[in-house]
Amino acid sequence: MKNKIILNWSEFDKLAENLSEQIIGSKIKFDGIYGVPRGGLVLAVYLSHKLNIPLILYPTLNTLVVDDISDEGKTLSSLKNRKIATLFSTPWTKIEPDWYVKTKSDKNTWIIFPWENQETEIKE
Repeated sequence: MKNKIILNWSEFDKLAENLSEQIIGSKIKFDGIYGVPRGGLVLAVYLSHKLNIPLILYPTLNTLVVDDISDEGKTLSSLKNRKIATLFSTPWTKIEPDWYVKTKSDKNTWIIFPWENQETEIKE
């Protein structure tokens, strides 16, 4: 059985604010933000508003790519030549994000984000 961390909206806001400050601090200008479906979409909308950058459907080379977590890095591997921002990363990910806020250090922990159903099936 995996452990669950249930993230609420207030916690999401704090993490997303921290992430936006890191990106702003980099002074890198992006043409758009691409949210990886499904986990990155809410964060992409948040950052699009916060950074005043358009949300786009297809990433270009000058796109900020966002996702909720870079766990193993499989999802982000095809986007590795772009700047990547996530809320969480892991020590074992194949794709380390350029910016992230927290580290998930236990493979037996499952993070449930506020936009997910808390009864989401945990895959082994």
